[in-house]
Parts: sequence; C-alpha cells; structure tokens
Amino acid sequence: MLEYLDESNALALLPVPPNFLPPLDDMLKKLNTGEFVDEKGLLADLLRVNKRTRFSMQPWGRLSAGRRSNDLWVTYKFIYFEGQTDPEDYFYSIDARRHGTLQSPMLSLSFDRMHGPPPADFRQKPDSHVVSRRIVSVPLQCVLKNWGAADKGHMIYEHNISAMDHAEPQFKDLSYVGLTSRSWQTRYKEHKRDALTGSELLFHTLLASTLNKEGIMQAGMGPFEVVRSGVCFLSELQYVNLSFEKAMDIEEHMVRRTLHPAGLNMIPGGFEGMKFLHQHGCLHRQRSSLDERDRAAAQYLHQQGGLGKIAPWVSQNWARDDFYEQVIFKRQNTLNRDQVHAIRKYGSEWGFAADVIANLVGANVRQVRDVLRGKYYARVQVAEGEAASDPS
Repeated sequence: MLEYLDESNALALLPVPPNFLPPLDDMLKKLNTGEFVDEKGLLADLLRVNKRTRFSMQPWGRLSAGRRSNDLWVTYKFIYFEGQTDPEDYFYSIDARRHGTLQSPMLSLSFDRMHGPPPADFRQKPDSHVVSRRIVSVPLQCVLKNWGAADKGHMIYEHNISAMDHAEPQFKDLSYVGLTSRSWQTRYKEHKRDALTGSELLFHTLLASTLNKEGIMQAGMGPFEVVRSGVCFLSELQYVNLSFEKAMDIEEHMVRRTLHPAGLNMIPGGFEGMKFLHQHGCLHRQRSSLDERDRAAAQYLHQQGGLGKIAPWVSQNWARDDFYEQVIFKRQNTLNRDQVHAIRKYGSEWGFAADVIANLVGANVRQVRDVLRGKYYARVQVAEGEAASDPS
C-alpha cells in the first residue's frame, strides 16, 4: 500500500512502470522522517495542503508550500555505465535538497549514461563522466495523494535540449513549449513517434537527432531512454488541470520566448497561434481544437518549404572556448569567472562543503555542485598569470 504516492497520477505523469512506485514511495517515507533533509514532516505537510486546497483553489495556486517554506527538490537518479555487461543491473542515487526559489516542490527522475565501466568501490569517486542525461521533472504535489485527478483538463509542458560541457561541438540550448488535453507522457510518445518517422516540425527534427539511434534499452525500471552523447534533454511539466481558456492564455505567453528562431515553436502559442494559422489559410476558424491546430501547423510548415529541416545545432564558433565564455557570461543568473575559479579552489584544493562554498562566493548550492561535478563551466579557463579575486 502506497503511503504518499497516488498510483494513478504517478503512472500518468512519470515514465515508470507500476513496480517502480513502491521503492519511490519508500524514499518519500524516509524523506518525511528527515533522513535526506534537515526537517521532518515535509511530505505530510504537502498531503495536508493537497487535501485543504482540492476544492477551494485554482490548480496553479495549489502548488504552494502551505504554512511553511517547502522548496523541496527530490531527484531519483538512475545510472547506467556503458561498460556494463548487463543493462538490467543499473545503479541509482537519491538527492533531496532545497532549490531556493519560488518554484513549487519538484520531483525529478534523472537517467544518466556514464562513460566506461562501473567503479569497483562507490565509496571512491568514479573515474568516469556523464555521457548524456535525460531528466523528467514534475510538480511533486501532483503525484501525491489528495491531489485529485492530475490528468483532468489540460497540461502545459516544456522540453529543453542543451549541450553538456564536454559536448563537441557545442550548440545553442533550445526549448519547446507544448499544450495537451491528454497525459503529457502520452503526448511525448506521439512526438517521438513523429520524430522517428520523418516529421518536418522543427521540434521533431531536433528530437530525432537527439535520441540515440539505438533508441531504447531495458534497464530494470522499464524504458531507459538514451539520448546522444553530449546532450542533456530535460522535460518539465509546468501546469496541470487547466481549463482550455486558461491553458491557451498561459501557452500564448510562454511561447513568446521559445518562438523560432529563439526556440523550437514554429507558430505563436494559444489563440494567437490559431489566429496566425487562420490568417495563413490553414484553419477555417480563429478558434479550433488542439488536434485541428496541430494539423494546421503541419500544413503551414509544408507551405513554408520544410522550415523544420533547418539544423539548429550551431556553428563552429561554439568549438572555440573564447566564444563559449562570451555567451555563458552574458546570460542572466550565471556565475562569473571569479566565482567559478573560487568554487574550484575551495572545493578541489581545500575540500570545503558545498553549502560553505556557496556562502563564500555568493552562489547557490546547486551551482556549486554543478561546477565541482563538471556539469557546467568546465570549459571556463583562468588565463595564465591571472589571479582570481576572492568573491567573499
């Protein structure tokens, strides 16, 4: 009997088989006792929030912390080493922390493909690196009991494809925002089917080049999706239980930042997109169903002569470290060169804990861990003879 997870919602929102739910529920039980974080009762608190708000609040207002701060980010990581002889014999790790933002509590499943054979002793740092990473992230409250039917109404999701630091060549990270009246996992399977059968939609062409051509292998928990080397493919469920009108309004605003060429959406979102397709003669009405809109978008693409064939993997400039650094340091909410250098020094040379380093350099714990693990900023170099200032 599951204590925290709602079986129906978990299977609708997560890419896992039923036999994975008991170990996930066991992890949540331990989390509630304070085993992974420094506070007890966080899961029980979310169950109470779900129950109290089920009939009194809009769905996006329910994704809150209740009476106390609850910014949990729970990650269940599956790890597969390329040198393994048995793909069923996967490894896993659990991480629970505070994400330190206004975002709701989140649950992530991370599927890491590692270079080389597994280490003989996991108490030592493995001599390996992540070849590719697939992440699926959902609001934690939506898979817990007392939420109600999470697949009722409409869902909005975002897929993001980015380069890991060791990828050669580097490429621009790109996002796609989608809206569905079905489970977002069902919609993703349709996207993948279309991508692998020749669809020319821009998101589909990129998805086809992202998925490892050997596709899917079984790794204990069910489908272990493999993406090509150097790629981090993140899928995040943003909203559930939306009315059609509200979903169209939210999608319209979200797509403005992911519209081609800035992203992978080829037409505006929401009713703005339907109006666009109507003006181009692809829809008979300015308002239609989502299925009619998707068919009209495909027709519009055909009229444009295969816009989806444009390769979004960017140029040779990304192979240059100086160009990489110019782009990285111009982005918002990123570390600067001095912070990166200080994190490496405090972590690798002095052995300080991640939370201590975060306080010293003015970063958050996640950023510190990402630098020390080499996930981000690995190509950032300190010029010879350059002394980094102490950010503290």
